[in-house]
Amino acid sequence: MNPRARVLARRRERLVQRSSYLRRQAETEVRGLQSTFTWVDRIQDAWHWLRANPLAVAGGVGALALWRPRRALGLGVRAWSMWRLVRRVMALRAAFMPPR
Repeated sequence: MNPRARVLARRRERLVQRSSYLRRQAETEVRGLQSTFTWVDRIQDAWHWLRANPLAVAGGVGALALWRPRRALGLGVRAWSMWRLVRRVMALRAAFMPPR
């Protein structure tokens, strides 16, 4: 085996070892985020269900309005204020950040 082939073989061996180390490190980090990913999946599933069942949401809001009208009105005002805030932030973002 010529010297260049030996150098390349050693380099390949080091790269394979480093790749193995990085793979184990990534696996450890992902394992730490697994519970976060689980919660994100649950929230996403709930969002999809709510979007697919708007009558259930309307029924819940109606029940709350009948059961606690003052609380429902307060929640409605807060939701409307939050919506306006989100719209303002989106408008500011659009004004100062270039489109992708």
